[in-house]
This record gives sequence, C-alpha cells and structure tokens, in this order.
Amino acid sequence: MKPTSIVTDHTSFPLTDCNYYSVTLSGHCGRCVKPVVPSFRNISRHYFQKEARHDFVGEAILFAMLMITAAVPLVSAAYAVTELCRGFGQL
Repeated sequence: MKPTSIVTDHTSFPLTDCNYYSVTLSGHCGRCVKPVVPSFRNISRHYFQKEARHDFVGEAILFAMLMITAAVPLVSAAYAVTELCRGFGQL
C-alpha cells in the first residue's frame, strides 16, 4: 500500500501515514530453515585448506622481493645521510 503524505504549513517535513500490515507465518519457526549462504567460517576454512596453501610460497617470494626492493633505497639514503653528517662535521 502506498503511503500518503500530509503537508502542513508549520512543519518542515511532511507527516506520513502508512498502513502496513505485518505478515505472520503460522506453523513455521527459525529452526526449520537452513541457511542458503555458507557461513563466513566455512568460507575461510575452505580457503585456508585448499587455496592458501598453493599460493603461499609464491606470495612469500613476492613479498620478500618487495621488501628487498624497498630496503635498497632506504639503506642508500641512510648512507647518504651519514656522509652528509660527516661532511658537516669536518667544516
């Protein structure tokens, strides 16, 4: 049923009159319904048992390569800062 709105002059929002009726399902309870979507626990269990084991070695190697790639400029910058400090110390 479509709600009907009543607009008055002294309010900024219209008043809405809704005539909705709740539906009762007699003879049914929550225990008899099986979930259609698998739970998050089952999804994650399946992922860690099947898929994560195959991808772990490749992802670990890629992670190590990324860490080495990120560490090289940091070490180079630290060396440059120490040389700069030595240069200022000799003035």
